[in-house]
Amino acid sequence: CMRPCPPDARPYMGNIPGYEGAYINAGHNCWGIAWAPACGLAMSELIVDGESSTIDLSPFDPARFTPSLKGDRGRKRRGESVGEQW
Repeated sequence: CMRPCPPDARPYMGNIPGYEGAYINAGHNCWGIAWAPACGLAMSELIVDGESSTIDLSPFDPARFTPSLKGDRGRKRRGESVGEQW
């Protein structure tokens, strides 16, 4: 069974980097259905109010694996980033 799970086992929740008005709430592994009510509330607050008052979404930032936006992470091949390895 394939379960969507980012390398750090935390879901992606928030604005999609580089796209205005686009959001993502995915990668919850086997907890998606159990966490759906809380995640849905937090995402609706983000979309409607511009921030979530229910929970701090910063640990779930979709840009956390984007080296150009969050620092210099990931594998390198001859100095060029080739992404995360997990």
